[in-house]
Amino acid sequence: MKTAAFACLAAVLIAGCDAPPREPDTPAASPVVDGHNARNALDWNGVYEGTLPCADCPGIRTRLTLRQDGRYELETQYLDRQPRADRVEGSFTWQPDGTRITLDQAGDGRQYFVAEGRLIQLYTDGTRPQGPLAGNHELQKVANPGR
Repeated sequence: MKTAAFACLAAVLIAGCDAPPREPDTPAASPVVDGHNARNALDWNGVYEGTLPCADCPGIRTRLTLRQDGRYELETQYLDRQPRADRVEGSFTWQPDGTRITLDQAGDGRQYFVAEGRLIQLYTDGTRPQGPLAGNHELQKVANPGR
C-alpha cells in the first residue's frame, strides 16, 4: 500500500515538473510589450482636475493642462491657505517607457503616470502611490484641447 501511494506521489511530482513555468504577475502599470504605451495609444492631451493630498491642509486643488506640443499649464491652490491659485507654464518630457511624464523645473519636476482619462501623481522617487488612499493622487480628465 505504501509503495503504491509513493508511486502515485512520485508520478504527480514528475508530471508537475513538465508544466511550463508560470509567468510572474505583472502590475497593470507596466508598459505593453507590443510597443503601445500611453504616449502613442491614448488621447492624453487635455485638461485634468482634482484635489491632491496635502500634509498640513485639506488638499491642493489642481488643474493641469497638457498640450500635444509638450507644453503644460499647472494651477495649484492650497485649500484654506490661498485665496487664489498659483499658475505656472512650462514643458514636460515623456519617460522612455512612454507611460510617465515629468514637468520641468517650473512645475517642480512633478511626475505623473498617464492612464486612460486620468493622471496619477507619482512620489518624488517616481513610484506610484499604493494602498487604500492611492486614488487620492489622481487627476481626472475633464476636457479635451480646444474646449
